Amino acid sequence: MSRTVDNNGIGALYATFNIHKTGDDYDLEESNVGDAVVLSGSNQINHGSNGGQLLGRLEHVSGSLATVQIRGVARFRLKSGMTAPGVGNSVVVDGAGEIYQAPAVAESAGDPAGGNIAHGTTIAVDGTSTGDLLL
Repeated sequence: MSRTVDNNGIGALYATFNIHKTGDDYDLEESNVGDAVVLSGSNQINHGSNGGQLLGRLEHVSGSLATVQIRGVARFRLKSGMTAPGVGNSVVVDGAGEIYQAPAVAESAGDPAGGNIAHGTTIAVDGTSTGDLLL
């Protein structure tokens, strides 16, 4: 018997956030479902900026509110042209809904993590298009 391993969604925990607004428009909409998102303010999310800290995966948008998967295994699109995360490595966002391997950051005095804001643990990579992360 053959079976495909698919961990996507295991142990999922969801939270509701406000969507950041730029001018009169919300930064995220239904077409962004599946994107990597970050905290942009108090209980507020958007795509963030390149190299930002991943919060989770956008699951649902309704007006000014969004549901985000913040724990469990989630599947993300990988940033083309950037280093795909290796199994066991953490990631950062690209500011447009995708992720890539967090760059190595040297340890600094008083900060053993070296200021690295990487998040998640990569548990699987499908070529260079998608990666499964344990959030």
